[in-house]
Amino acid sequence: MTFERNSPAKYMTPPSSWKNSSKPLRSPTVPYSERKKSSPASVNKDDLFHVIHKVPSGDSPYVKAKQVQLVEKDPGRAISLFWAAINAGDRVESALKDMALVMKQLNRSDEAIEAIKSFRHLCPSDSQESLDNILVELFKVRN
Repeated sequence: MTFERNSPAKYMTPPSSWKNSSKPLRSPTVPYSERKKSSPASVNKDDLFHVIHKVPSGDSPYVKAKQVQLVEKDPGRAISLFWAAINAGDRVESALKDMALVMKQLNRSDEAIEAIKSFRHLCPSDSQESLDNILVELFKVRN
């Protein structure tokens, strides 16, 4: 199909062969953990606990570390659990950032800086800027 320069645009309806009627259209797959509940009646106490305490649900090493950090309020133990999450490859980016912030609260900025420098290669490229921002904050505290 060719168009002449000064003529109005022409549109073509796609042939019916382009439509695949054998496969119905459906929405993109959303992980179960990120689906919204369909009704308030389906909310249980565990769900409310995670919402109130802002703790992710599950029992992975990262989730355990967040629970110890936010609910049990034991930063030293949380750091060791964040290390376990990083070593297990569980939400490495989040575990590294959270661990660095807990270390900063405990005046262990030098350790946090070394941890980020040593493990940032395990994080996706789009998270490098936020890691840089955390490093800047850690260097400010250190000096």
